[in-house]
Amino acid sequence: MALTVIGGSNFVGRFLLSSLASSYPELRLGDMYPYRSSVYRLQEALGSVKVTKHALSHPTSLKLALAGASHAVVVTHDYFKLAHSKNFLLEKTAFMAKDLGVPKLTVVAPLELTQLNPLDGDPAKLVSASEAKAKSHYPGLSILRTNLIFGQNCQSLLIQHALDRLCIGKAPVYARDGISKFQPVHESDLLSAFLALQPGQDVTLAGPEVLSWAEVVAVLKKHANAADVSVGGALESLRSAIATNSLIGDLLWPSQLQQLYRLLEKDQVPAPTKTGVKKLAEVYTPNAYAPVLPKAWHRVILD
Repeated sequence: MALTVIGGSNFVGRFLLSSLASSYPELRLGDMYPYRSSVYRLQEALGSVKVTKHALSHPTSLKLALAGASHAVVVTHDYFKLAHSKNFLLEKTAFMAKDLGVPKLTVVAPLELTQLNPLDGDPAKLVSASEAKAKSHYPGLSILRTNLIFGQNCQSLLIQHALDRLCIGKAPVYARDGISKFQPVHESDLLSAFLALQPGQDVTLAGPEVLSWAEVVAVLKKHANAADVSVGGALESLRSAIATNSLIGDLLWPSQLQQLYRLLEKDQVPAPTKTGVKKLAEVYTPNAYAPVLPKAWHRVILD
């Protein structure tokens, strides 16, 4: 029986496929943009494990990805435009999964992949309405929400961008003088919570400590040996103001960079129902950063 991951091309989807590969004879990766270098690298790493890619440009592709699957997982996809299309994908997947008799359906919703652009309406209300509709289609739907994810194999876009910048001596995105708070959760805690999820359960997962963005950046600076890099300041405040402006932000910033600035506009610590154990500084130890393949941050879809 197959494992299907819808939204499988992004960093969370690839992590789940890799982590669960030994439990399934076939893996299916469904995504609007599945033909990315990172997906081919995943396939190479998995070796003989079969990964079937489904480009979800038509409902038939979604149906093929779901038919006969024993577990379908919907990971919020990493395209930060058209919130209605993003939410409709969840609703359509729930409807098809029920119709096709898929015995288990799970949603994994990382904090930073929820679209924050308000042009389509209030993001929280749009997501809540979509989840409610999905649950009406598939009553046993399970939902796992996470805070910022960190780790060697599954790393937050916000953290990755900061490390990419720091390792070349440049400042990361910064807003509100770094006071916005997060509760970062380690990839191992994410996987444990995912495996423990029961049908119909709704879990909000966070890490063991609440950190301001300034505190997160301080840990990352030591990790990347970038203590002399200054952060914040008037120029970064201006960048943040432009990037988060709904009228002019699109003229100068790709959607995922706008998303990172929007994440820093306020505290991101929704009350967790489950708490992980591993702390940020235990993983990002001083002077231990090993650069990874840089992301093409100028693109609308990241690799």
